[in-house]
Amino acid sequence: MPLSNPIPERFDAIVIGTGAGGGTAGYKLATMGKRVLFVERGKRFDDARAFQDEQAMQIEKQASDDRQFDFGGLRDRPFIGGIAGGSTSLYGACLMRPGPSDFTPGRYYGRYLDRSLWDWPVSQEEMAPFYTEAENIFRVAGEIGQATPHLMQRFMAYPAESLPLHPTNIALKATFEKAGLRPFTLPLGIDPSTCDRCSTCPGYICPPGARSSSLNRCIVPAVEKHNAVLLTDTEVTAVKSKGRRIVGLELKNSAGNYRVAADLFILSSGAIGSPAFLMQHGLTGGNDAIGRNYMFHLGVIFTALCARRTGAGREFIKQLGITDLYLSDDAAPHKLGYIQQLPIPGVLTMREQLPLPLPKWLLEPALTRNITFAGAIEDLPQYSNRVALRNGRITITHRYHPYDVLRAQLLKKGFLPAMRRIPSSLTFAMIAKNEKLHVAHQVGTCRFGNDPATSALDKNCRLHHLDNLFVLDGSFMPTSLGVAPALTIMANALRVIGSLL
Repeated sequence: MPLSNPIPERFDAIVIGTGAGGGTAGYKLATMGKRVLFVERGKRFDDARAFQDEQAMQIEKQASDDRQFDFGGLRDRPFIGGIAGGSTSLYGACLMRPGPSDFTPGRYYGRYLDRSLWDWPVSQEEMAPFYTEAENIFRVAGEIGQATPHLMQRFMAYPAESLPLHPTNIALKATFEKAGLRPFTLPLGIDPSTCDRCSTCPGYICPPGARSSSLNRCIVPAVEKHNAVLLTDTEVTAVKSKGRRIVGLELKNSAGNYRVAADLFILSSGAIGSPAFLMQHGLTGGNDAIGRNYMFHLGVIFTALCARRTGAGREFIKQLGITDLYLSDDAAPHKLGYIQQLPIPGVLTMREQLPLPLPKWLLEPALTRNITFAGAIEDLPQYSNRVALRNGRITITHRYHPYDVLRAQLLKKGFLPAMRRIPSSLTFAMIAKNEKLHVAHQVGTCRFGNDPATSALDKNCRLHHLDNLFVLDGSFMPTSLGVAPALTIMANALRVIGSLL
């Protein structure tokens, strides 16, 4: 059934999914004169202020993927973006470059990794210019010249300067420096000139659009300035192929069913959605690497409850990062990860996470007096951790490696003494290894590599068995990095598109 107002039937490129990789890739193609179609199964939330409600966003998950997944018998919806812009419409926009060690994981994990994974197929030097380009597109606010131990550096001014440190963070920075650490201001994809300084930044849609998403920085400009087309609330119902090439898609939305064709296809549905899409449409080519090695960071949560109010729950205080412990000392060489300040969305979220349902009157003071940091431990790839499709339902199998848990314990032990220096506070820490639904930074299920026997994609993220289908999201990563993957996903999308044109 054709649409009453049909879109063109042929495009140069069709992008399935509008997250960090798909939005960036489609934008780059559009700016180079290509006719691009973005296909998004989620809705577009235009009234951001209507979605500042904690019940709607954190408990009911109105902006999360609307599908129920099977997590080892638990059926629920994880906290991953299910709207236009994907998870970039909800993330904290901490856009950090990884370190040199992230491209040579075999130096730290050699005994736990297959030899094919000891080095990424691309080097830090190859990726460097694309990190700069991605930071410019997403208007990252940051400060050069800071000590960010073990990470790649940017050597030119960021597109914007960071927001001034909150008074709580000025004092906190001095406290950590006395403990021998080098805290720095996080590079954030947030425009300081329009930021409302909301306390509930991650997990909510940004009311003024100050926080950079693939929607507002890539897709909207591509549509408004470069003749791209965006279809939301639209499902791909069939994929048409001929030999080693995809030739077209059948789509369905509330307006009807129709067909589109293109020369180039980009899949960007996330590390869960992309392998599931390939399985659903029979596009695995018999490659067992698709869906395997599912990873997401193991979180270590540090919280100090202070005698005085910290600004948490009322003001924007997510500003500080620490990477002194990214790599441990030579006496006990381990690769750990970064630590960043983290806001708590609200009292309902606190209540959900606690073992006992404490009353609101008790939780509200705790919210406004907390200082919270989260450490990210790089989850090692394991063949048994996977995304699968069983009877039409997406199923997730995941357990952290004992070495992941050991490194989480080391990070906890390393940072807790600094947290305990915070004046007039009660400090505690926990390793969030049992959380199923907060799948922070999911990656790895269609990893790239030079050998089809151990990877799903080639160096340029093309499926080994198809000539014109590329996977440009967190799926491509063979290891999960010691920082959030968003900037790397964006930079890699730019690298791949640059290699094609």
